[in-house]
Amino acid sequence: MQKTAIIAEYNPFHNGHYYQAQTARQETGADIMIAIMSAQFTQRGEPASFDKWKRAKAAVESGAIDLVIELPTRYGVQRADRFATAAVSIAEQLGCQTLSFGSESGDVDAILHAARADVEEMPIYKKELRQALQAGHSSAQASSRAFQTVYPTFDLTRPNNILAYHYAKAAKTIQLHTVKRLGADYHDPSLADVMSATGIRAHYLDSGEVRAVPKATEAMFRTQSMTHWELYWPVLQYKLRTLPLTTLTELVGIDESLAPRLIRAGLETSFDQALTAVSTRRYTRTAIQRAFVSVLLHWLKEEVPTLFDDVPYVRPLAFNEIGRLALRDVKQDLPIVSKFDTRLDFEARVTEAYRLPLQNDELIEHRQRPQFISSK
Repeated sequence: MQKTAIIAEYNPFHNGHYYQAQTARQETGADIMIAIMSAQFTQRGEPASFDKWKRAKAAVESGAIDLVIELPTRYGVQRADRFATAAVSIAEQLGCQTLSFGSESGDVDAILHAARADVEEMPIYKKELRQALQAGHSSAQASSRAFQTVYPTFDLTRPNNILAYHYAKAAKTIQLHTVKRLGADYHDPSLADVMSATGIRAHYLDSGEVRAVPKATEAMFRTQSMTHWELYWPVLQYKLRTLPLTTLTELVGIDESLAPRLIRAGLETSFDQALTAVSTRRYTRTAIQRAFVSVLLHWLKEEVPTLFDDVPYVRPLAFNEIGRLALRDVKQDLPIVSKFDTRLDFEARVTEAYRLPLQNDELIEHRQRPQFISSK
């Protein structure tokens, strides 16, 4: 069985995702398309627009994806290299022969060449990185600047190229395939048949109109409330105003310099004002959002995995008949989690935090099972 994996967030699943999956299926000759998808919070530290079970269901109902596997929160709300390493590890555990991803370059050879160049080990890279950090840039910005100095032919400042580069670095047994990004860029708000997830969410919040998504995703918008950070501000503000400084520094992504800034941010009247107040060249909006996730979850540094290429279980969220057959093929060899057990304790905590403003009594981890989506 030819298996092709896609690492995704589907926040939400839109026309560009559908195009990517269908193109990847055709070009890789896949019998099954498997999506490894972030859970309730995204890699960039945002609450997902809809919960993971609804997003997984919409992806399978579209017909483009056969099986959705969860990328657990502790591995998914991380910087790009850790996120990529964990997700690629799951794809390889599942026996996927190919990993397909979107990229701005659309050139898999350029991505592979950049990943194999060992730029990070070059003395000039280390020198440029050190100088950029001393100039006050964040670690992500500093590494991109240093990389660009040493390897100017590959743009590591573009979001999809960053992830593609780290997928290539993480890949051990899996082959890489890329689909050139179609339509709007990652943060492009323009209206079109293919829009960015950011643009789709922003347009919906502004107008109530759903655009550029398949029918399954449109139905999700019609029947569910879309989440966003502002909904979490009251509880987040309370925690920022009451947690001791020493406690904040025990949480993931928060150091002694950032903690006082977060406490001051708790005095702002909205999430957006707080995010703007704290963000600097050193502390990017993405880094601050991930810190806010840590505060909301009370995620301790000691709870961060020690290894990111060894995710301890495989958890299906949704699948069709093809996806079910694929799971049967690997169930004897992999720790597949299909019902609640202690391995999901952290995810249960995440979902409790995620559902705080949603008033959804059904959105509880131990009540959920993998969803079978009939293709008939």
